[in-house]
Amino acid sequence: MIRVILFFLLLNSCATENLETRYRLIKEIDKKSQFKEIIYKDNLNIFSLQKLKKNISVIIYIEGDGLSWIDRFTPSSDPTPINPIGFKLASLSDSSVDVVYLARPCQYVKTEACNREIWTKLQYSEQILNTYENILKELSYKYSDIHLVGYSGGAVIAMYLGSLKDNNIKSIRTIAGNIDPNEFTRLLNLTPFKTTVDLSNLNQNIKAVSQTHYYGINDKVIPEELYKNYKKKNLDNSCVKVSAIEAAHNEGWEEFWKYNSKITLNC
Repeated sequence: MIRVILFFLLLNSCATENLETRYRLIKEIDKKSQFKEIIYKDNLNIFSLQKLKKNISVIIYIEGDGLSWIDRFTPSSDPTPINPIGFKLASLSDSSVDVVYLARPCQYVKTEACNREIWTKLQYSEQILNTYENILKELSYKYSDIHLVGYSGGAVIAMYLGSLKDNNIKSIRTIAGNIDPNEFTRLLNLTPFKTTVDLSNLNQNIKAVSQTHYYGINDKVIPEELYKNYKKKNLDNSCVKVSAIEAAHNEGWEEFWKYNSKITLNC
């Protein structure tokens, strides 16, 4: 199955590192930030690290697809990232008071429901999207302002959550994200993502939400045309900003985010 491999191949020769090593890495990153570990229990448990003072505003970071594939033809046995960029942005580059990091299904924690299809075919299935929706609802009871940040494949989750009503979403920002999943599969002539959720309506449903989409000019994973087409679709929408950054898909973002993590609402 080559359909999503090109998009989620973020990895390198370190792919043999085991789960314990990858978990130890994220805890090492967390030494200074002192995030509290939370497991949102559902059919597919979601690993979360949180730093909360319970103010009115919270930033929610959603991780990329991690180690979904070993190579173009070999699915990984564990999608836990070996380079957790989403968490690095949340902990090392963002000085906000209230921050929530959400991993993707089967990253860092496993349930009986975990199998390779979860991270190779069903990333945006209704079951998975509903799991994140339940987490969002829980947080929306506590916070009147919610800001979403999605890295790589986590951008789809962020945009889906932003399309839901009555959840206090004030902004969506994406980093090297797949901001238009149907356009992505069309551009690369790939099989559409396996989901019963209509992803084609995401753009329409978030038109009134402040959006900033950052993409790397050296990104070899997601075609630049994806962002240019999205920008064309939203030329008359002041809420949408698309910006090219001197970065690759999984390089250059931490330093950039140190100086650009501050929330700016476009509309």
